[in-house]
Amino acid sequence: MTKVPDNVTLGELVSQSARALARAGLQHRIDIYRDVEVDDPAVFHMLGQKHRLRVRVRITATSLLLDAKRPVPGRS
Repeated sequence: MTKVPDNVTLGELVSQSARALARAGLQHRIDIYRDVEVDDPAVFHMLGQKHRLRVRVRITATSLLLDAKRPVPGRS
């Protein structure tokens, strides 16, 4: 498992992922997990504590090759 720096941009992440998938084989996928702290007073008031979310980014060959002009299923 590779560590991804906090200051990586989305463009760099996609470029590095595309290179890794090309080397490993396009049937593989890359999963990136990031813990994000929600800094919202309303959330703190409701929960009584800080709240953390785990965000998952899944990068596949299909997602990298998807035509931007076509609608993405599940998005409106």
